[in-house]
Amino acid sequence: MVRQIKHNFVLTIFVLLFSFDSIAQFYNKEIEAKIDVENNIEFIQITGTALNKSEISESLRFELSVFRDSGNLNENITKDSQGGRIVIEPLEKLQLATTIINADDPDKVTVLLLIYDLDDNIKGKDRIVFKNGEVFIEAIPEKENIAEVDNSDDVDNKNKDGIILRGIVVEDTKTKPGRDFYNMFYSSYSLNNINGEKIIVIKEVLALGTNTKIEILIDDKSIFEFFARPNNEYLKSMSDFSIRKVYEYFQRQKKQKDIVRQY
Repeated sequence: MVRQIKHNFVLTIFVLLFSFDSIAQFYNKEIEAKIDVENNIEFIQITGTALNKSEISESLRFELSVFRDSGNLNENITKDSQGGRIVIEPLEKLQLATTIINADDPDKVTVLLLIYDLDDNIKGKDRIVFKNGEVFIEAIPEKENIAEVDNSDDVDNKNKDGIILRGIVVEDTKTKPGRDFYNMFYSSYSLNNINGEKIIVIKEVLALGTNTKIEILIDDKSIFEFFARPNNEYLKSMSDFSIRKVYEYFQRQKKQKDIVRQY
């Protein structure tokens, strides 16, 4: 009886780990996102590029975002973005967008490059953090797994300050109600200090007729969705509900990590 229980327990753990691995995401495998940096003493030029490693042409969408954090708790993190669509040929490398920041900028500046396919799946990503005049370049793993064990409690993270990207909410809206919802959601997300490790995407898509639908995505998975309306009270209620759903999602992920860590 004890042997049977032990066998079932091991089998359950195996199934859990296999299920986590099956939803792992691959980045920079076929399409590589790369942020090039050129330091000209007074300013830093940042260029986002895409490299097609595959043998077929690809139609893609990109977004190069700059997040600025002054370190003042009373000020929100600001975001500036450039984006567009491209067609890239096999083994071709394209420059996507360029931006410039001051070399002596006292703020922490995070630059994030995301490249999507036509289904809005992330194909490539890269990120760099500038802080106190220094550049921190973080290697993006080819494979990211939500079941990856977090050893942050066991190591000294002092030298990683400014490298781990947290609390990022990406906007992909098309209408004023969509943008209003994004602003409400991001403000509430920051005030509640949820600070999730995963990137949240607020995406607005066409729905029935001329209506649009807003989706809250984490790891390309829809956490919550609703039809947009030009009504601030309605959008605020949807924002509050979405924040709860996102918080619950991150709590479930944390519990899953704890299970993996124990066994």
